[in-house]
Amino acid sequence: MAVDVRKGARPTRAVDVSRRSASTPANKFLIVFLTVGLLFEFGAFRMQLSGENPGLAIDGSPSVAVQILTASAIVAAGAVLLCSRRASDMALGTWPIFLMPALAFASMLWSPDAEFTFRKSVPLFGTVLFGFSIATVMSTRDAIRLLGRVLSLAILFSVAWVYLFPYYAIHNPSDYAGNTLEGDWRGVFTHRTGLGHVAGLTMALLLCYGRLIWSYRLFRYGIVALSVACLIGADSGGGFLTAAFVPLALLVAQALTRLKPAHRSSVLVLMLVTVLPLMVLAPKLFSAGLAILHKQPDLTGRIPLWDALLGLAQQQPLLGYGYRAGFDYVVQPQVLAATGTIYAHCHNGYLEVLIAFGFFGLGICLAVIIWLLKATGRLVVAPPAHLSHLSGFPFTIVMYVLGANCIESFLITESNYAVVLLALAAGLATRARLEVRELSAWTPSFGRGLDHV
Repeated sequence: MAVDVRKGARPTRAVDVSRRSASTPANKFLIVFLTVGLLFEFGAFRMQLSGENPGLAIDGSPSVAVQILTASAIVAAGAVLLCSRRASDMALGTWPIFLMPALAFASMLWSPDAEFTFRKSVPLFGTVLFGFSIATVMSTRDAIRLLGRVLSLAILFSVAWVYLFPYYAIHNPSDYAGNTLEGDWRGVFTHRTGLGHVAGLTMALLLCYGRLIWSYRLFRYGIVALSVACLIGADSGGGFLTAAFVPLALLVAQALTRLKPAHRSSVLVLMLVTVLPLMVLAPKLFSAGLAILHKQPDLTGRIPLWDALLGLAQQQPLLGYGYRAGFDYVVQPQVLAATGTIYAHCHNGYLEVLIAFGFFGLGICLAVIIWLLKATGRLVVAPPAHLSHLSGFPFTIVMYVLGANCIESFLITESNYAVVLLALAAGLATRARLEVRELSAWTPSFGRGLDHV
């Protein structure tokens, strides 16, 4: 009796680039593209690519090199999607993540500078598209491995830059950010915050999924040690919170998947009811926590900034000021007059949405967040057997990004790692649902095939 199980072993629609042999040229090119693209979208080497001088204030206008790389990433991500058999099904299941980029383009209608808004909306769309494309062509396991290795590379590069090019890798007295950050590490990123969050995420992934990411234990521990050094060197409060929250959240999500099915939903809802109000009280809680870390009690000037922004939001409550251009041309000068400090963004993702799109956009954003929590939370409540302990990863990423946006503008910022992670988490949740459906359809047909042998 001869049974050919090659077709039955994997559903036809499940075949994608991530499952081909790692030795194929196409797969090697894909890995290189995604690795370089992730480093770029995470903000690594932005200062060097833009030719910016650390002693000068960043004007926000991208260099020709950055524009070319952004356009190339969008085109390449689109090409990857065209080559994937999953693209159409994935797009139908993940379309809400494109609502915020669509709203950014729509805000050209009321923006003070439509061209500037358009130029900023394109990379925002590209950032979301890039995260979505990873989930389209990679399984959850492969995506975690890729993410962990890219973060490890960012840590290695950052430590090397600190000792080889300290003028760029360490905040200095002539730095545009001022003397308050003097001596803090930023590695290959523009600001210490970027290095702090990346270091915290790297530690979390290696502690929870280390063997999956790097098989060599000594190398894995070495990256963790360098991540701790970067975390301490950056002295970023957000980085410390990331290092504390993400590993704990991953462990809790894994524990939830092991509970009895009848208990998972109630425990998850109880957690959300507990955590979400804490996020509302985040400024006061962060102030107390950062005081313990000897940080400024006003969250490094964030609280006066937020007070000024809430007042300005009342002047354009319905549609806001338009994506990016509204803040740069209208809001920023008024904030400078009110606080005496110039800010590059709102330092709060939800306020950023409110200023850009008003209450209309904030309502759409909240609807997208609810959809994200529902889509990723379903993997915790009813974990697919083929994902095993990895099923809690998308939900944890969503919760982390939502929490990080309480003190940083990570929700609608172009070329930002948090936007990539949100799109990736949404895509992985949709992919998991498709895989369950495909495997369910395959199993009976395979059984019938055996019966007829």
